[in-house]
Amino acid sequence: MHHDLIIVGGGMVGASLALALRSSGLQIALVEATLPRFEDPRLFGLTENSCQFLRNLEIWQKLAEHATPIHRVHVSYKNHFGIVRLNREDVCLPQLGYVISAYYIAMVLHEALKQQSNITYYCPATLMMLQQTDVVTLTLKTNEGDKILQSPIVIAADGMTSIVREQLNIKTQVIDYQQSAIVTQTLLQRSHYHVAYERFNANGAIAMLPLINHRCATIWTADHATIAQLMTLPDESFVASLQREFGYRLGRLLNVSQRHVFPIKMVQAQESIKQCVLLLGNAAHTLHPIAAQGFNLALYEVAALTKAIMDKIAHCQLFTSIDLQHVIQDTQKQRSFSVNTSHQLARLFKQRSLVLNMFLSLGMVGLDILKPIKGMFINKISMPYSQLR
Repeated sequence: MHHDLIIVGGGMVGASLALALRSSGLQIALVEATLPRFEDPRLFGLTENSCQFLRNLEIWQKLAEHATPIHRVHVSYKNHFGIVRLNREDVCLPQLGYVISAYYIAMVLHEALKQQSNITYYCPATLMMLQQTDVVTLTLKTNEGDKILQSPIVIAADGMTSIVREQLNIKTQVIDYQQSAIVTQTLLQRSHYHVAYERFNANGAIAMLPLINHRCATIWTADHATIAQLMTLPDESFVASLQREFGYRLGRLLNVSQRHVFPIKMVQAQESIKQCVLLLGNAAHTLHPIAAQGFNLALYEVAALTKAIMDKIAHCQLFTSIDLQHVIQDTQKQRSFSVNTSHQLARLFKQRSLVLNMFLSLGMVGLDILKPIKGMFINKISMPYSQLR
């Protein structure tokens, strides 16, 4: 079966790309190994530009009721002076971004995909073999038997443990931070006033991001032993530990929902392209969650790839592997910034040098005072999606 484009990986990144190309006229195959269950407990802090991309997909209206705007970001370092406050006024926007559950994004994306006549959904379908000649040939194992698909271009959006990447023998650089993250939701006694908090400490960080109904998305990162010990605590004791470590900037913490644990590693593919196959999202780069860059970077790259494909179609030209190279070149600067920011923040705030800690505190004070620099930093973190429209 021949398709104009094959996307391997039907999660949020692959589904976003397929939906972004709904008016392209391309016959697209979307390949996913598991049936959708919509149980993803992760909570995303989306930049305003990522939200604009979801508006362009015509799904934001359904997501908006589940999304909470961020008006201000407050960053502090426990037992050190200096606070960074990033405000919506610094960039003249009604909000800096939104917080939303991955559950809703995945559900709404897949509902929208069902309505697209140019997308063939193979699920569950396991990739057994990938071969490249003048076209890419995929052999899939499905409930109806083996299927063979062909396409001139394949996009691999199949996650951190990418089977496509393995089939292509693309090596990865892995940095194990020896940390895990607890993800949960915390009920507050009072309003969060749409402030997102990041509280660094000697072992990691605690992020408290605003949600609807006086709740916060809580992401607590620390070494494996600390996280394992926290997971053994009953809810009441866990809330007490969270209150003690985070403080009272959000008032009294009442209770938490179910806790989930994720190990933290940075995984980078040493190549993003192999002939006619492009790695996208976590298949290409999995980041430390400390700067909330992972999903935003993936959407930025989806937007860049979509624009490149649509530009070729508008000029009645074929999209080729050479164009894939151009996409990588166009997004390289932002990708490097996001990867390095996430990695360096994770390393810097773990340092216990008194001199370094002093300079970090002074740097936080300086960033808080200098409004133009804050605006530049917010714009860089938000990623210049406006340039892709």
